[in-house]
Amino acid sequence: MNRNADWLLYLGLGPIAAVTLGVALVPLRDLTVASNLAFAFLALTFAVGELGGRAAAVATALASALSLDFFLTRPYMRLAIHGKDDVFAFLGLSACGLLAAALGSPRREWLEATRQAHVLHAVLGQVERGSLPEHRLQELLAAARPVFPVSALALRDGGEQLRAASGDGSLVGRSPAQVASPESIATSGRLLDFRRGVPLPEDGLRVPLVVGGRPLGFLDLWGDGQPARREARKGLTALSHALAALLASLERVDQAATSEPAWVIGRHKPRE
Repeated sequence: MNRNADWLLYLGLGPIAAVTLGVALVPLRDLTVASNLAFAFLALTFAVGELGGRAAAVATALASALSLDFFLTRPYMRLAIHGKDDVFAFLGLSACGLLAAALGSPRREWLEATRQAHVLHAVLGQVERGSLPEHRLQELLAAARPVFPVSALALRDGGEQLRAASGDGSLVGRSPAQVASPESIATSGRLLDFRRGVPLPEDGLRVPLVVGGRPLGFLDLWGDGQPARREARKGLTALSHALAALLASLERVDQAATSEPAWVIGRHKPRE
């Protein structure tokens, strides 16, 4: 599942789950006070926040408060509250649910950072090996695209020939006009925007891949409309450097192969 579908799924499922939970707790509403039942909604809000992020958690928290009011506080089946204890339960659930949503989901961000680290590890592993089949280069970009806030990635060599691509074919067929260095991806934007996350350009961004002052190619990327937070931007910078090192390694292998005598390449010694 991609990032957009994942976020939208929990944004819809969270409130539905809150309403369903309210209906499921109806048999217990005459056995205990509403404040005791509010803990179930809090647990749901935390779970949705972990899986779906802040927006889904906020939607779930609001739906949970309304569900508690409608199904579990008197008068039932109305958005009104008569008991003082029920008022406190409603306000407490609303405040705690929104606080849980505001704190965000450290585990979700940690999982995204872990996936990005795995992609970088795979690229650097290929740099170590020094050789790379063309299909493997395609697999690396296909693995990188879902873990970053991009809709498409394209890797081009120094002659602007497409080496590998992943994502929307209508995007990778053209070159972005906007150019940015790898470091500027990680540091661009105002401080507040940098922390909260601003989407990468949806019309594309070209990142030159340079090693030792020598240009080797380009990484073209297109934003998917989702916020690109600090960790994701740093990850894209690291990915750019890793791909530059990979292109340099592949270039050295190609040069070594073309400069070797034929008898070395074919593993046959010349006749004495």
